[in-house]
Amino acid sequence: MEGLDKDQLESDLITVFSNPQNISNVNTVCQALADVIHNYVKAGNVVGTCPSSGGPLTDGKLI
Repeated sequence: MEGLDKDQLESDLITVFSNPQNISNVNTVCQALADVIHNYVKAGNVVGTCPSSGGPLTDGKLI
């Protein structure tokens, strides 16, 4: 099962901060960080229970 991968997140952040194009360029860094965080969160799986009537997720979490 795939899920949140902290090691990959750390590696991606190192890549962002090691890129010479990102030095002193706040907009580029912000966009790169947003992309890394977005991909990290999308890699997670939401688990929990939903009522049989189709109600909202309860006791849910992102793993």
